[in-house]
Amino acid sequence: MNLKHISWSSARNICIVQTLAKLGHYPTRATEKEAWFLSPLRSETQASFSVSLEKNLWYDYGLGKGGNTIDILMKLRDCAFGEAIEILENDFFLLSFCPPINSVSKTSNNNIEIRCYHGLNHPGLFEYISRRGIPHGIAVTYCKEVWYRYKNHDFFAIGMENHLGGWELRNKYYKNSSSPKSYSIIDHTSTRLVVTEGIFDFLSLVVL
Repeated sequence: MNLKHISWSSARNICIVQTLAKLGHYPTRATEKEAWFLSPLRSETQASFSVSLEKNLWYDYGLGKGGNTIDILMKLRDCAFGEAIEILENDFFLLSFCPPINSVSKTSNNNIEIRCYHGLNHPGLFEYISRRGIPHGIAVTYCKEVWYRYKNHDFFAIGMENHLGGWELRNKYYKNSSSPKSYSIIDHTSTRLVVTEGIFDFLSLVVL
């Protein structure tokens, strides 16, 4: 795809959830089919702004209006159609489904496809890490930011790779893992072995 001349259909299909995250808006809850936000178009205390993860369309129940990625960008930036396309052209790499860093493609037998991974960077993940009481420095040392596809939708999560190349994946809404399933081993040249159950058990032990 020519990043300088993306088509209307390509721009329309850019992930709305990731576009909103880029602009500082994150879901308050999510299911496999939809994500709910406090409306980025007005002030509210109960989330009534829905994004369909199946159709990649949004709808604001308070305003009775909805649309695609271009429509929401036009409203948030108060710009015309051509300007919205220009913004997407100039920032297409950051708004595409997967950041172009350490790209890999691995399809597991549980239908989780690891798209790419890199150092922790997403503010939504850092917010979740802080809420779990883990200092950023510890999380960055042991974990990665992993982008993966599951049931035809793209997600991002905190990831820890096991010794066979599979990943344990965790974010605010989901706990998943990719094949092959195995253990992760952190070698500190110690004479003792300590076993923990999951990512946050391990990170909590490091904090202690």
